[in-house]
Amino acid sequence: MPRAFGVITAVLVLAASEAVAQMPVAPASEKAPARLTEGSARRGLLYEVKSDASTVYLFGTIHVGKPEFYPLDAKVNSAFAASSTLYLEVNLSDASLVTNASTMATYPEGTSLDRTLSPSVKTKLYPALERYGLPRAAAIRMKPWMLGQTLLLMEATRRGYDPAYASEMHLLGLATAQRKEVRGLETLSEQFAIFDRMPESAQQRFLEDIVDALDSPRMAMDLDALVAAWSHGDARELEDELARERSEGTAFTRDVLPRLIDDRNRTMAERIADIAHSGRTTFVAVGALHLVGENGVVALLRARGLTVRAL
Repeated sequence: MPRAFGVITAVLVLAASEAVAQMPVAPASEKAPARLTEGSARRGLLYEVKSDASTVYLFGTIHVGKPEFYPLDAKVNSAFAASSTLYLEVNLSDASLVTNASTMATYPEGTSLDRTLSPSVKTKLYPALERYGLPRAAAIRMKPWMLGQTLLLMEATRRGYDPAYASEMHLLGLATAQRKEVRGLETLSEQFAIFDRMPESAQQRFLEDIVDALDSPRMAMDLDALVAAWSHGDARELEDELARERSEGTAFTRDVLPRLIDDRNRTMAERIADIAHSGRTTFVAVGALHLVGENGVVALLRARGLTVRAL
């Protein structure tokens, strides 16, 4: 999956859920101050969703980042300050997240990945584990989809993108500083089920595709292009990145991507529409690729009769 970074922004937090959940939320003075000097560049996508009852601010995130991405711009910070509740894809403040992720993404005791992997895949995988410093004993306990996405996270980190500076972590810090309620739009089990429903053989093909792509120059180019599009709030370029990912002829783009993006978009739109009728002003933050295109959350909310405008 040499052009998988259009998808990684949608799943990187899921793949790194244990690591992300263990990261302390930075004090407001360090990463997410309550009083901000606004950033000079527009970051991400921001929409206002209105019903007769309330307003939802819908923000498109990126799941890895750099310190220079913050603070966000004035419109985002004002919308956040006006909101009573922050909705993330998953409630990263939930203390049970690590335990649940570990249970769902690893094999039960006595079972391991190395018992079923083909010799050819092992020949590629084991050097990759050594390169990233991932202990083999820990890696073979992971299900193939989780191991594949953990390797992708490690490669993104190696290239200078840190999940500690993901949009979600920044917003979580702001919510803590401003004493806002944090909720999840989805549950961890809903997200993990997308991958867990894959047959073992398909999961292993997914892992092999990732291992094959790790050294590809194209992977670095795609990650940089995606981050640049998010950094400039460029919805058209984000849509193009998603279209390029859909064009890949892999089992992942054929079997998983529709569930990962399209099915979740419909679920997200339904839940956001409910929030929009709650009578409260809320801030909802989901991966930016979920917002764009004719099947994106923004289009689906408009189809439900809600007024949506870009800010």
